[in-house]
Amino acid sequence: MTAQHRASSAASNGASGLVAGIGLAAMVGNLVGFVIGGGIFTLPGEIAAAVGAWAPLAYAAAAVVVGSILLCFAEATARVPASGGVYGFTAAAFGPYWGWLIGALTWAANILASAALSNAAVDAAGALWPALAAANLRPVLIVLLYAVLLAINSRNIGTAARFVGLLTAAKLVPLSLFVLIGVWFITPANLVLPLPASAPGGHADIGRAAIMAIFIYTGMEGGLSVAGEVRDPARTIPRAIGLALAVVVLVYVSIQLVAQGLIGAALAGAPAPLATALSSVSPKLGALMAVGAIISIFGFLTSDAMSSPRIVFAAARDGMLPRWLAAIEPRQHVPRNAVFAHLVVAVLLAVSGSFETLIIVATLASLSVYAIGCAAALRLRALGVEQAGPVTELRVLKPAAAVAFAAIAWLIPQSTQAEAAALALFVGVITLLFLIRRKPD
Repeated sequence: MTAQHRASSAASNGASGLVAGIGLAAMVGNLVGFVIGGGIFTLPGEIAAAVGAWAPLAYAAAAVVVGSILLCFAEATARVPASGGVYGFTAAAFGPYWGWLIGALTWAANILASAALSNAAVDAAGALWPALAAANLRPVLIVLLYAVLLAINSRNIGTAARFVGLLTAAKLVPLSLFVLIGVWFITPANLVLPLPASAPGGHADIGRAAIMAIFIYTGMEGGLSVAGEVRDPARTIPRAIGLALAVVVLVYVSIQLVAQGLIGAALAGAPAPLATALSSVSPKLGALMAVGAIISIFGFLTSDAMSSPRIVFAAARDGMLPRWLAAIEPRQHVPRNAVFAHLVVAVLLAVSGSFETLIIVATLASLSVYAIGCAAALRLRALGVEQAGPVTELRVLKPAAAVAFAAIAWLIPQSTQAEAAALALFVGVITLLFLIRRKPD
């Protein structure tokens, strides 16, 4: 099968039956919702432990890398605006196996994050309301949480997208209050730039900080999974990515600066850094941050429940998963079976609690997704694929891809041999599934 044939085949398998109901504001909200999750309430302490007061610069450097990756994804998604996001445009560029690989890795990373953060939400709720902390209540609370997500995402895509946008705005309120209140209580001496004395050998652990900083931006590519339901995707998607990344960088850098300014060295390794930092101003404000963590996590879970099932839907539509997962609910025009299946797996992972190692592997998998996705963007331009009409070529595509490839080549070796082996095992399993399910050309 030729590359051109693959591209046209991907076009013929577009998101038939789905409705283009997502505009610019909703798409920005979805992307921001995917990125700003529970991590921002915990990772500032870990990054501070690695590089001290240099942490805001780690966010900025990571934003350059992620921005370069997303520029590649923006043009690729505009050329192939199919449900499944990275899955769709990678399959159009390199064929069904690579689409399957990317889809599986992206979906795994998303669902593992969802399962982990649902547990974090229950933990945060238990800290505020001790009656909810009982061990026998945890499975019930998790099931109820995902039942709400199923109800929201069983409605039409416009309703779900507006709900995601509302939660995105809601999660930004406590974070904004953290910055606007905390900035008045900063101790300037806490913002000096020495390397952390506790770092091994007296040096900052730059590699560890880089991985964590990249991790805190991961997820925006998952928000592209609804590309097949975006209005005027060639214009909307690149603009939404740029606006969403700008919002996220501003939020992250501001929060890190204020937290560092409030408690200085005490930020390093703090398990609840934002609550700890604002508690230095008022214990009630610390409790507000705990509520904000719950809102933020639920916002991420809602974004994931809207977007990640589209990967399942796209794979089933293309014959790689059972056909019933590609069914479209006729009245609401949503892939309800795919949504249900995704949330059931998330519940099982969340209740089992045996997924911490897989989360680390999923982070490594995200870097693999980024490398393949950037290569797909270059391939689609070379092929001249334009499935939704003329696409404005980004002048910086090739330099952005070069930055992305160089950064990924440096970051992947930061993983351990065990993590790399786990990723290789996962790739082997999904490759075997592909060979079993594939159809002759």
